[in-house]
Amino acid sequence: MLLSRGAEVEVTVMTGLPAKRYVNINPRQRSLNLKKLKLTFSSIKFKIIIALMAFFGSHQIMVGQQYQINFHASAQDLQEIERYRIDRSPADSLQALQQVDQLLLQLQSKGFLQATFKTYWTNHRELEVVLVIGPQYQWVALKPGDVDPTLLQQIGYRERFFRDKPFHYREVAKLLQMLVDRSTNQGYPFASARLDSVKLQENNVRAVLWFQPGPLITFDSLDLHGEVKIKRRFLQNYLRIPPGTAYSESLVQDAVPKLNKLPYLTLQDAPLLSFQNDQAKTSLFLQHRKANQIDGIIGFLPNSKGEGKLLLTGQFNLLLQNMFGAGRSLELHWESFKPESQSLDLAFFQPLLFRSPLNVNVGFQLLKEDSTFVNTQFNLDFSYHFKAYGKLTTYTRIKRTRLSATESLESATQLGDLSDVDFTEYGLGYHWSRLDDYLYPRKGTRLEMRVTGGTKKIRQNSALNDSVYNDVDLRNPQWMWNLSLEQYWLTGKQWVIAAKLKAGGIYNERLFFNDLFRLGGLKSLRGFSENTFFASEFIYTSVEPRFYFDSQSYLFAFYDQAWQLEYDLEESQFNDRPTGLGVGLSLNTIAGNFNLAWALGSSKGQDFTIQQSKVHFGYVTTF
Repeated sequence: MLLSRGAEVEVTVMTGLPAKRYVNINPRQRSLNLKKLKLTFSSIKFKIIIALMAFFGSHQIMVGQQYQINFHASAQDLQEIERYRIDRSPADSLQALQQVDQLLLQLQSKGFLQATFKTYWTNHRELEVVLVIGPQYQWVALKPGDVDPTLLQQIGYRERFFRDKPFHYREVAKLLQMLVDRSTNQGYPFASARLDSVKLQENNVRAVLWFQPGPLITFDSLDLHGEVKIKRRFLQNYLRIPPGTAYSESLVQDAVPKLNKLPYLTLQDAPLLSFQNDQAKTSLFLQHRKANQIDGIIGFLPNSKGEGKLLLTGQFNLLLQNMFGAGRSLELHWESFKPESQSLDLAFFQPLLFRSPLNVNVGFQLLKEDSTFVNTQFNLDFSYHFKAYGKLTTYTRIKRTRLSATESLESATQLGDLSDVDFTEYGLGYHWSRLDDYLYPRKGTRLEMRVTGGTKKIRQNSALNDSVYNDVDLRNPQWMWNLSLEQYWLTGKQWVIAAKLKAGGIYNERLFFNDLFRLGGLKSLRGFSENTFFASEFIYTSVEPRFYFDSQSYLFAFYDQAWQLEYDLEESQFNDRPTGLGVGLSLNTIAGNFNLAWALGSSKGQDFTIQQSKVHFGYVTTF
């Protein structure tokens, strides 16, 4: 349909969310049910008839032969269509017609509202297109109408953006969509927006924004279903949808991925959202998941330092999650496998501190290394979850190192690789996770980064000669970084490939042995004993194909490779690139999880031999 100059045409364009009483929340498919913006300026029926006649009447599909599109238009119009990507030699006749239709849509989206064409076939392979583009329409004005000025400012609307500019209806559609999206996140899920009083005259477009917010909707209390012991108030604050607050579409969409991050429950079905009496009630169908862990090993070995005496060795791990149904957790890890050496880790996690978005984690670590030194550390971390996948954390560390046996150092003339140290550091961390399952991921990504720094103070030990500190700077800055990246690919119904990258570095003018990272064992470089390696800088990767024969049990093979593992201290240096290879089993039982890995390791101090292979195993009782 051609528009004559001077004619006035009113076009109404509406977009909005129809009011539904019950809506299923699907995180992949849920979206605002908006009507698409449509501007119709030509007869679709006429074009369909022409296309069908051309395709079925005058064209025969000839496989293996090239088709050609020939345009017939004015020189100015031919120059204009050169700006668009058009395949003038399509593979078949259907593609040829689609190319012409696509060109028309592109022209109209750029403001050529009167663009039209006619087609006919010659020689069964050449499509002749008679094209008339017409004038490009310009905005004269897009008035704000009765839309709230604050809302217009939030979406970036400026009246000058729609004055003496080419008319692009995609920009209009985007503007109306932003109006509706912003409203759905501010308590108005049934808002609608459209162009009103649209007039086309002398190639100019005038219109007014029309907006209807609909009723104000607030969240009602959560409706919980299923066998799970969790407080309703905790979940409401965790999902940020406490009763009485304004409805937000983005918070509803974030609910499923945020719930998937909680290791002690699972979603049995998609949440159900219902609207009634100006309130939105969310129904959750939850199931308890075993996430609490307890395991331990106790052993007795002959004590080389005392006749007839035994040395107590072993480890004990305890993890209690969702304590009192409020998301709290408590961790305890104790380990002692070497004479006069042991480690202890304690941590307590409190989510939503005083009903705020802040989470707090308090921790204490103790490491006693032989009779050499004792490390103690106190942690205080605050974290804040934003959106559905990210978390920002602030770190505070107060660390103290004290030498245990100083008799052998009394005659030292210089400070060696060990020293008494006080160190307070602060830092920031970022955690991003988009895994399909918290405990047994099969696809997705997890990223964690941390940077910390502070001032390290070297304390003078009274057992050492004061002269060893003469040329030593007793206060100097020290900083550290860590990076952890995990990626999971689901390559079949039962096959998963897990890839990991771990890296870190610690920097100071005078590093000591007790400052270094400790690596090796089941959780890092397999094929070596626990905490075999010390490093000031490290980078290692792991590739692990997994075959799931049960939802939570799988066989796996692995390849661990350290690309950098080194330190350079005052009196000693180390550099190595150890490699680990092996196979293993992760078996989930009614009582808990059993992990077994047989590994070969190769480094400068160890060869790939069966005699030096390592068996890493662990059993965790869950309840």
